[in-house]
Amino acid sequence: MLLVKQIIKEKKNEKLNKFESINNKGMRIKYKSFCIRISILILFLSSCKESPNIEIPNLESRKGLLNRSLLYQNQIREYILYIPQSYNEDKPIPVMLNFHGFGGTAQRHLRNADMRKLSESEGFILIYPQGTLLGNYPHWNPSSIGEGNKSGADDLGFIDKLLTTLPEKINIDTSRIYACGYSNGGFFSYGLACNLNSEIAAIGSVAGTMIADTYENCQATVPKPMINIHGVNDPIVPYEGAPGLVSINNVLDFWSELNFAENMEINFFEGVENYVYRDSLENPMVSHFKIINGGHTWDYNSFLSSNTSTSELIWEFVSKFDINGYID
Repeated sequence: MLLVKQIIKEKKNEKLNKFESINNKGMRIKYKSFCIRISILILFLSSCKESPNIEIPNLESRKGLLNRSLLYQNQIREYILYIPQSYNEDKPIPVMLNFHGFGGTAQRHLRNADMRKLSESEGFILIYPQGTLLGNYPHWNPSSIGEGNKSGADDLGFIDKLLTTLPEKINIDTSRIYACGYSNGGFFSYGLACNLNSEIAAIGSVAGTMIADTYENCQATVPKPMINIHGVNDPIVPYEGAPGLVSINNVLDFWSELNFAENMEINFFEGVENYVYRDSLENPMVSHFKIINGGHTWDYNSFLSSNTSTSELIWEFVSKFDINGYID
């Protein structure tokens, strides 16, 4: 009887050991499978972090409104980029830079000075850069680092880098890069023409002027066409000038002399006087719209004839030129 019980006990232990062996084997398989999955996941995440070749859509394949940035002097500088639907990477396309005023933002300026319809109909890249903060107010520094600027931010260097790196992403026509701006952005457009003269083909200023430092130290080369739109009653940037701000008449004299545009004609409209300065070939190198009752604004549309907008006036003028002058 004892022998039988011993045999039964051994059989039970044998079955139990066999079950535990099978169970442990299954656990080992599951654990091994789990480890493999974890290893694959870690490898995938590592490759995502370290590999620079992850497929991210190129700008060439994207159109419309894009928020972009670049690193300049250890600071992230932002800009809004608009690529028209007509863009073809096989064909170089002009560029228009449009700068907000003091205390403004690129986004708000885009709404107030929206050139997207023009970009689509005329075929050009549109860029609204963002200025850095001075306290709580975004701004632009029109001069090289030094006297006349509001801060130490090198905005000229930022735009220079933007224009230098942009052709790596988009097929732009580097002979047709234009700049315009409102108020402090207008100041900056003059600064670009004076300092990045080999890159900027023509400029436009709305309710802006030259600061004294830009006026006295301008390095602009001929030709450098300019359109200026300014209200006589502007309380922020006075038409007659102010300490540190050059009068509009002196600004017109400066750019007409620079461009050898001595022949002036005046066109009178209701509430508007248009002064056009032509060179010896009768090319309109400088244009000024004097808004008789105009204040400090971008949108002078209500003062202008033929339902022409401020944006249209600027593009119509600057697009006649490339870096070498009037386009025949």
